[in-house]
Amino acid sequence: MKTLKQQVLFLLVAFLSVFAFFLYQEDITRFFQLRDIYLKPRLFKYGFSILLNYAFISLFYLILRKTFSTILLSQFIIFLLTFINIKKEQYLSASLVPSDFLLFKETFIASPIFLKIAVFASIAVFIALFVFIYKKEKLGTKPLWLTNSLLSVAILGFFVTANFKNNFSESCANAKKDSICQYTQYLPNTRGDWIGDHLTIKYLGFSTFFFSKSVDSLNNKIFQTEVIPEQQVATFYQPIAHDNLPAQQAKSENNKKVEPQPLPNIVFVMSESHWDATQLDKSIPRNITPTINKNQVSSLLSPSFGGGTANVEFEVLTSLNTYLNHNELAYVSKLKRPTYSLPMYLNSLGYETTAMHNNGKYFYNRSAVYHNLGFNRFTSIENMINMADRAKYINAAGWATDDLIYNSIENQLKNTDKPQFIYAISVENHPMYSDDRFGKDHFKINKKGISDSSKRALNTYLTGMQRADDKFKTLIENVKQLDRPTIVIFFGDHLPNLQKVYDEYGFFKSEQEKTEKKNVRFFETPLAVWANFPIDKKQFQGQFVAAHFLAPRVLAAAHVPLSPYYNFVDKVNSCYKTVHQTGTQTQKACDFNSAEILQQYKDMNMDVLNGKNFTYQLLQAKTES
Repeated sequence: MKTLKQQVLFLLVAFLSVFAFFLYQEDITRFFQLRDIYLKPRLFKYGFSILLNYAFISLFYLILRKTFSTILLSQFIIFLLTFINIKKEQYLSASLVPSDFLLFKETFIASPIFLKIAVFASIAVFIALFVFIYKKEKLGTKPLWLTNSLLSVAILGFFVTANFKNNFSESCANAKKDSICQYTQYLPNTRGDWIGDHLTIKYLGFSTFFFSKSVDSLNNKIFQTEVIPEQQVATFYQPIAHDNLPAQQAKSENNKKVEPQPLPNIVFVMSESHWDATQLDKSIPRNITPTINKNQVSSLLSPSFGGGTANVEFEVLTSLNTYLNHNELAYVSKLKRPTYSLPMYLNSLGYETTAMHNNGKYFYNRSAVYHNLGFNRFTSIENMINMADRAKYINAAGWATDDLIYNSIENQLKNTDKPQFIYAISVENHPMYSDDRFGKDHFKINKKGISDSSKRALNTYLTGMQRADDKFKTLIENVKQLDRPTIVIFFGDHLPNLQKVYDEYGFFKSEQEKTEKKNVRFFETPLAVWANFPIDKKQFQGQFVAAHFLAPRVLAAAHVPLSPYYNFVDKVNSCYKTVHQTGTQTQKACDFNSAEILQQYKDMNMDVLNGKNFTYQLLQAKTES
């Protein structure tokens, strides 16, 4: 076979393979929606998927040296992996990733018998067909081998470089808009793709997704992984002498002895983009959120600005640190295995643990992540309302109203058999704000020099804040009717993405400040706490409580004993206010070697996210014993 003919054949097969996948996804019509504003990025992503598949075929040819055998083997492997991914999503609501091949035995045991038979029968038929074709076909010539060597190495090398360099972001940081750099955003890179694995596969195709995930895993192993020895990890979670307990935990111990309480319900409400907007300017109306203001105990120091909700969840639920992990979206890139967390600990105390979000279950990989964090259930919008009635609860911006999330909280709290732990994430006040989802002109913006579009955005945002306050007030009224002690913790996940509103109000003093964001005021959101029983509010004293230190503060305030893990986190907090991109702030009173404590905290993060995860193994063993 001539070189050109072979390469045209390989390219055609690659195109048909990608086309067939998107046809299965019922997404193929978008190829032809010429007026679709997303057509250009979609076509580039599809094009990259075809190119990558083409490179895979060329790579297989280097091994087999036979054209039709290469096509059969490469496409069968892609089909088989795609099929396994579909079944895994069907049964576990999680996508197939490279690390799953380390769990082959567990997967085999858990798979239904008919699925096993179907897979093995397909493999047997394929092997027979492959052997027949391979024997019939002649070896290719040397020029064919050299051509495929050059093409596969060049194309795959390009994609590997793109994945390792984060789409060439450093090289293209200062490039002109009309340069070739404008196309790098369309390259497949799954490390920080907030939409989650399921939707990434839908948009890129499985083979492209799996390739990027494989490169990510390789990147982690080579450049980011350090195995912390098990004996060293075990020292983090040793009992601490009472005399050396961090101040807040010592207080909690004393309070527990004086007034023992039944285990309380613990309800976290993480309100989308909720912030004290009066910090924007003196002209912003005061007391828009009276209930939150009345119950505010401090501020939450978020790891994110204007987005990255999942990183805030990550810190609150695990007490691990976004900054120490290079601001990476751990929900997407790292949390692929059981990970010790707040719900996992509370499960061991007899709690019923529920995550709630009035948005799709696949965003940020939440469905899979919550399972790995130990939640008993995840109530997403798919569970809150059926598809036929969903439109009634979607606002003009396309986000579900918070009626759904608060109704779900109230229904779950009616379960009185066990103490409830609920982590609820709202979404109705999600950016962008260039709409009238709550109606027009609830708030008159009279400041001079503010554009009409910014007035509209600010009106929408402020109205959303007001609605969040109303919901919080209603939740408190409902909790007052409960017999079980209940604590409600309300906070914003990050400052809103108000875009040019910040510029027109002069929120940032300079472009440098806007870029670097080294002041904590760019990360502080209101932290309000209400309870129907006496709590230790001193736990929340100070300018702010860092998201990664919030969990032990809440446990201590509610008189819930701390596990060895949270004793360690509390110990770190006794020496550090925060470990954050704005700076690592130390506490004045630290009874330990602060440098050693900080290194241990870094090692804990490394062990859990990149290492052997001895933390989970050790703490689970203690729980079971």
